[in-house]
Amino acid sequence: MAGIVILCVILLLLGLILFTPILVRVIREEEGLLVRLHVGPVKLQVYPPKEEAQQPLEEEEKPQEKKIKEKPAKQRKPLTKEQILYLVEKLPPILGRALRRVSRRVRIGPLKVYVLLSEEDPADTALLYGKVEAALMAALPVLHRHLQIRDQDIRIYPDFQGSGMDYRLDVGIAIRLWDVLVIGLCAGASGLKTLIGMKRLGAKDVSSGDEKKNTEAGKADAA
Repeated sequence: MAGIVILCVILLLLGLILFTPILVRVIREEEGLLVRLHVGPVKLQVYPPKEEAQQPLEEEEKPQEKKIKEKPAKQRKPLTKEQILYLVEKLPPILGRALRRVSRRVRIGPLKVYVLLSEEDPADTALLYGKVEAALMAALPVLHRHLQIRDQDIRIYPDFQGSGMDYRLDVGIAIRLWDVLVIGLCAGASGLKTLIGMKRLGAKDVSSGDEKKNTEAGKADAA
């Protein structure tokens, strides 16, 4: 009898964990990326982690110790044109298959995304802008069919001056852990394969950039 009661309690706790709504808020401004997580009444800041305040007493006890300068965090390079086109081609079918299983249980709001697309060649910028805009127009009806979306504002801007790509976003996602598992199972293998392919494209871009620099340096030495 006691074993049955314990099993029922475990199943009840597992059900509460799987079906408790989770709110994820992702904000990206000029200051950087901010990710907050609300699980029921609990609020957590996932990124960046909150720094622990240093105690002044510890600094007084160790006046002779030299302070180690923290290395500045490496800035992540923005996505390249090849990576963006790869995601535009591969992600919509994967997301469509995964979202069909959640049946509008996922709520998104706000959905504010502002993307600046730029390439050195204005023709490449126009080509990239056209493909991203076309993919967005095809993906939005699918999202609205399977998700509840409110406060939507998505804008894509082409920059023909070649000043570099950039983006701003403010996205809130209300989802249950069970739905996360369902989406993960449906998109797991294909999504992982897509991410690996995107990273390989980024590595190729870095290596080609290094080769270009070495070639230019060789020409300068020869001159």
